[in-house]
Amino acid sequence: MLLCNTDWRAATWICKLRAIRPKFISLCFFLLIVTLAGCLGSQQTTQPEANETTPTAETEAPGALAELQLSIPKTNYTTEEAIPLNLNIQNGKFDLLVSFFSVATRGAFTQITVKDVSGQIVKPKRVLTQENPQKYVQRDGKSVRCIQGFEFKADATQELTLNDIQKYYKLQPGTYTVTLAIELEVYRESIIEEHPEVLELRRDLARLQNDPNLQAAAKQDALKYYQEQIKFIEERHKDAVKDIYLPVKSRRGKAPLVSNAITLTIGE
Repeated sequence: MLLCNTDWRAATWICKLRAIRPKFISLCFFLLIVTLAGCLGSQQTTQPEANETTPTAETEAPGALAELQLSIPKTNYTTEEAIPLNLNIQNGKFDLLVSFFSVATRGAFTQITVKDVSGQIVKPKRVLTQENPQKYVQRDGKSVRCIQGFEFKADATQELTLNDIQKYYKLQPGTYTVTLAIELEVYRESIIEEHPEVLELRRDLARLQNDPNLQAAAKQDALKYYQEQIKFIEERHKDAVKDIYLPVKSRRGKAPLVSNAITLTIGE
């Protein structure tokens, strides 16, 4: 009797499973289709379209920061003749804060290379040097170590001349090539130095503000007077050319520039 009951229960569960299995298989198949569709959709959204151009290093590479162009009035000289060397610095598409020394003084010519016809470098008889002094400039009541700066505007041109290259190189008869290199230092920020009278007034103003013995009313009158004097002097000198200075700590880096090569011949 117990065996019969067990067989009846087993038969009942088998029937139930047979009824559930088609529904379960259908549900699994539906979920599989949804998952595959989601994966394909994700791939389509991440792949670029056929006509879309993917940026490359070549298309994004900027042009030269600046260009150096050397020239001489003629190509043939004697050993006793002065050879002027002309330099044209053409800035690129960005406004730059650069060292005044590098683009506006004889210091631009400190890295000349002269080679003879066999490619050997000619040693200079005299080293071309130019000082690039540092200076402490006042900003917000603090002394900041700076060098003199130059605001090189985009697409601007700077022209310099070295009067005679033979003062530095004793060139024997023959043919030579000349190139020039500049390590162009670029800075992030600049300071315009104030007029000396304004600096003196600001120092007096700071002393008044910190004077604990001065009555409030007297201090207020004195402060107003100094502020008016500062404004008057600034207005009087507003059209004067002002030197700019570059904080040494604001240097962003160096841009190595190399000029074209020019050829000259020294005759007997």
